[in-house]
Amino acid sequence: MEPTNNDPEFRTWDPHGQSECGDFTKYNPWRAPGKAPVMDPCGIASGFANPSSYVEVPKGYSGGQKGSEVLPASEPTYWKAGGTAQVGWGMSAQHGGGYSYRLCPKGSTISEECFQSNTLSFASKNSTIHFEDGSHADITIPTKTYTAPDGTEWRTNPIPGCACDIGLTCGGKGLLEKQAGQHFHSQSYSQGTCAGQYPKSTVYPQHGSATSDCPRGTMFEAGFDEFTQGFLVGAGNKFSVMDEIQVPNKAGEYVLGWRWDCEETDQVWNSCADIVITDGPTPAPAPTPAPAPTPPSPPSPSPGKGDYVCFLGQCYDKPGYGTMDKDTCEQQCSKSFIDAVVV
Repeated sequence: MEPTNNDPEFRTWDPHGQSECGDFTKYNPWRAPGKAPVMDPCGIASGFANPSSYVEVPKGYSGGQKGSEVLPASEPTYWKAGGTAQVGWGMSAQHGGGYSYRLCPKGSTISEECFQSNTLSFASKNSTIHFEDGSHADITIPTKTYTAPDGTEWRTNPIPGCACDIGLTCGGKGLLEKQAGQHFHSQSYSQGTCAGQYPKSTVYPQHGSATSDCPRGTMFEAGFDEFTQGFLVGAGNKFSVMDEIQVPNKAGEYVLGWRWDCEETDQVWNSCADIVITDGPTPAPAPTPAPAPTPPSPPSPSPGKGDYVCFLGQCYDKPGYGTMDKDTCEQQCSKSFIDAVVV
């Protein structure tokens, strides 16, 4: 469909239309929030219906499994009916866009239609950056709430990319930027006038202030500098973006849905959680368990085992998620990425 979100105030990728390649994000999800179809409102394992061999699949699941069907119920979070509640999400790689929170009553069919009929409103004007590792005090940052034509509320992703089409350092010559450019080209760069070319690293004349990650400027003013764009710049983030939302007055058991509509890429990311809304007192949180004793150092991994995963032709150490040792990852990752780009 034609884009409904064209206001530079709520755009996160080339918000002022300065790319020499034209409006190349025109048909990506954030340009019409909530309208892009999804395979499952709770996400699918690996992000692909038929994942390639180099795609990361969550342990214990098979690629393409639907989150709404296979994820087990977890200990619920209790919310007070009619009050406010804190929600949050963490970003592993920057794709711009914005996000919303929704509820679907348990016992209903967990579907995108159910979630979109029960969207939640934001209760505060700002977001909070919370550092999970305690490395920095919480930071209150300015954020923007976008109201879609259907009345649903969304928040713009407050972490900007760098001020060029590719969104990385802009003008860099590193392998990482080249690889990400190839990936970006294969996904979403065909909408503008530069179809068939790799993304440009030319800095936009109008841009936000420089930051540690974006020394040549950002897509928009960041509001804070203690951030990274995630694995696209080589390191995972250690913070979450926290918001206050308005809790409905109707008590009951619900599934909370979070939806991130990207603007740089043609992607929608989803996640779900268990929620109980009560009109009585909320249970006290469970006491924090005592820290477990430090386990002995594990033996060196055998060939083919370890904590490394492949992303955009590069290996990352992700303990608890990876499936390969470093040497195996570098051998398989490079070949798989080249094959994917050629295809």
